[in-house]
Amino acid sequence: MSASSLLSLGSQALFASYRQIQTTSHNISNANTEGYSRQTNIQSTNTAQEFSGGWLGRGVSVTTVKRASDSFLTDRAASLKSAAASDAALSDLMGQLEKMFPGGESGLGNAATQIFNAFADLAAAPSDLSARQAVIGKLQDFTALAHDVAEQVEGLQGNVTSDIAGAVNEVNTLAQQLAALNRQISSASALGHDPNDLLDQRDVLVSRISEQMDVQTVTAADGSVGVFVATGQTLVLGGSANKLTVQTDPYDPKRTGVGITLNGKLTLLADDFITSGKLGGMLQFQSGDLAEARNRLGQFVTGVSRALNAQQGLGIDLDRQAGSALFNVAEPKALAATTNARDASGAAISSVTLEITDAAALKASDYKLEVDPADASRFLVTRLADGPGATPVSIASGDVLDGLRITAGANAPTAGESFLLRPVAYAAAEISVAMRNPRGLAAASPVVATIPAANQGTMAVTATDIVAEPAAGYSAISVHFTDDAGAYEVRDAGNAVLGSGTFTPGQPVLWDGISLTLAGLPRSGDEIRLAPNQQPSANNGNALSMDSLANRTLVDGQRASDAYSSLFSQIGVRAQGASIASDSSSKAFTAAKEQLTSVTGVNVDEEVARLIQYQQGYQAAAKVLQTAQTLLDTVISIAGS
Repeated sequence: MSASSLLSLGSQALFASYRQIQTTSHNISNANTEGYSRQTNIQSTNTAQEFSGGWLGRGVSVTTVKRASDSFLTDRAASLKSAAASDAALSDLMGQLEKMFPGGESGLGNAATQIFNAFADLAAAPSDLSARQAVIGKLQDFTALAHDVAEQVEGLQGNVTSDIAGAVNEVNTLAQQLAALNRQISSASALGHDPNDLLDQRDVLVSRISEQMDVQTVTAADGSVGVFVATGQTLVLGGSANKLTVQTDPYDPKRTGVGITLNGKLTLLADDFITSGKLGGMLQFQSGDLAEARNRLGQFVTGVSRALNAQQGLGIDLDRQAGSALFNVAEPKALAATTNARDASGAAISSVTLEITDAAALKASDYKLEVDPADASRFLVTRLADGPGATPVSIASGDVLDGLRITAGANAPTAGESFLLRPVAYAAAEISVAMRNPRGLAAASPVVATIPAANQGTMAVTATDIVAEPAAGYSAISVHFTDDAGAYEVRDAGNAVLGSGTFTPGQPVLWDGISLTLAGLPRSGDEIRLAPNQQPSANNGNALSMDSLANRTLVDGQRASDAYSSLFSQIGVRAQGASIASDSSSKAFTAAKEQLTSVTGVNVDEEVARLIQYQQGYQAAAKVLQTAQTLLDTVISIAGS
């Protein structure tokens, strides 16, 4: 081997060791860089040179620099990061929501109980104006607390809307950066080598997008990556990126959704198609937990306020007038979709009206109404609280569903049109106290019952309750018992028989909205006389009925106190569940990230050891060069002598 060949071998070894040192130094420098993957020089032996005695080696070449990567672990880490971000966003929002529905004395359930208790105090002194004023004070406390909770709920809705817009802007920015990076990667890959640092940056951008929303990725042969969202809509493909847009809900301008513009056409992405990432968590919260909390709050306020109004209307006030409403209660609303036909002024042409027929039967839900494609005269109504797979109910105009009468307007909805029905969503925000005058509280029963002294039995009237409006007002009537077995006739003032029945111990005697609770047993010839109340200041019959509302089912088959307890406990359970899920998914992501790092990350101790190894190789290669130079000098010296 000539001295020149030895010089070539030494220089190649020197360059190879230098590149190893350079790559290792690059690894050490980026040990803490987000998404950086450890890089390694790939070396190959040069083709040997043949000579008469065999083959002589011709040194080494660095063919490329390769990064440590694992596509499976990278995708898994990104997917778990998306799930963890979704759970964290949901947990945070549920924690905020939980604080709006306290239990105990601070809760709305206790405020309702205080109204019932105030009527109990009024029953003890029905003519006492201070007791009456105390009732009005409790009504005001109830509405003030309802407003406060409703405002907090809507404030949280506003924050969610703002955060969704921020997440959409973040995704768009990252998508544009990824598209630009794809172009760089494609150009660099055309040279035949992987642009390792650019590929790391690519993976970081995909990971950051997945933190905002769940994505699917496809890697092209040139190293660029395609990113797809929802049901396969293209966010990034090669060097181009499409934009997400914030879309106002077609029924409610306070709510927001997400759309994507593809080839100039806007496509709305359904909330249930964005299942992970911060966007997924926020959209899930907005359409699920927040909507349900708003409706359950409205359901509670509606049930309590309408029951109190109804009972107030069955009594008389100090001026012997029928009780007027205690509360101004929000009416249910039917919101036309923005896509429905409009007139020149922009108002929807078709309409739907709603009427609450039974407040206690109302559900904590919004409903979607559409024209039934099988019969244009009927409508399909879907209870949205039942989730995406809910089965719609076919109804005719005027039918009652869940305590709500649904009637098409003069211009009925046509095919393709839809309405969002909101029976209770606005109740807490819009309720107000209608009763300001304490004399207007209808504490007295409009009728009084008396037992003649001539009665022979042990019968006594323990309560006179009004359970419904009378068909033709109140007038003097009597209940005559015609035998000892409890048979009776209801007679008017002229002794004409109006009706008949049989008294059963433990069961009230009912007649035209009047309920008489009896103790003891009547005898044949006994009677009960009923007459309009002429002294309301001395009567507490309706105040007692108001107090008894505390033990009646007012809200979806539950007592008021139980309904509120169910509301705040359910929110508490969901908040705890969201926190546990966030903890679990965060740990799963951390484990996946650590597993990925163990494969692709930089271990500084190992790199330092390699650096020493490559330094020694560099020094050895330099020694080869030194030896070759010495031999060459010797040859030149011999040749010149």
